[in-house]
Amino acid sequence: MGVSMSAKGRIFMLDDDVLIVSMLARALKSEGYETRVKNDAENAVAEIAAWQPDLLLLDIHLDEDKSGLDILAELRREDIATQVIMLTADDKAESAITAMKLGAADYLTKPFNVDEVKIVIQHTLEKVKLKDEVTVLRRAGLRGVEEEFVGGSAVINELRDKAEKLATARVPTILITGESGTGKEVMARFIHNCRSISGGGEYAPFVAVNSTALPAHVFESELFRHAKGAFTDAKADKKGVHPTKAYFVS
Repeated sequence: MGVSMSAKGRIFMLDDDVLIVSMLARALKSEGYETRVKNDAENAVAEIAAWQPDLLLLDIHLDEDKSGLDILAELRREDIATQVIMLTADDKAESAITAMKLGAADYLTKPFNVDEVKIVIQHTLEKVKLKDEVTVLRRAGLRGVEEEFVGGSAVINELRDKAEKLATARVPTILITGESGTGKEVMARFIHNCRSISGGGEYAPFVAVNSTALPAHVFESELFRHAKGAFTDAKADKKGVHPTKAYFVS
């Protein structure tokens, strides 16, 4: 879920302490945020889902029937992607650890400084915005990569899906077989480009090596290594497969 375009963002506050949430609501509105306040757990998840806030300030000890951790767990079960910052008067680590395991972005211990709350909110929303921007760039990159992979038949789509899964599997070696001219290098380049994009920008240069066009000793030195003087044109030591390059051997 990205940051909404309304104001600086939508913030839902769920806390049974009326004084605290009223004070926070005023402070956050003055900063340009749109806010909504609720003081009990009844229908809270439904209201959060309907309003679609960018961020939820959630009290861990909400009420006797349902805690903030219960609310957080329900949000995750319902796949509601709102960022959550937990509020707690308990300075013990156990509840904070549980909240973080359930997907909370951060937590604040009461009593807290309003400026501290503003900073944590700002940082949390900035991380969401950055993540959204990276996702957009990756999707744009994948569209460019897919242009290399021509075809829309069921077989081609199945191959594309398999290639994308292989790219995210991060396996070190992939064997692609097929007759000459069937697109083995296109497939290898597609997997390589998908891997570079899904890796968040990690990019290893793609090196295609045609084994049939090279003498055996040159092919071996290209992939492995050779020492100076190993054969006629070996005028210097040569390293083999470089760990920062992706090789396609045909």
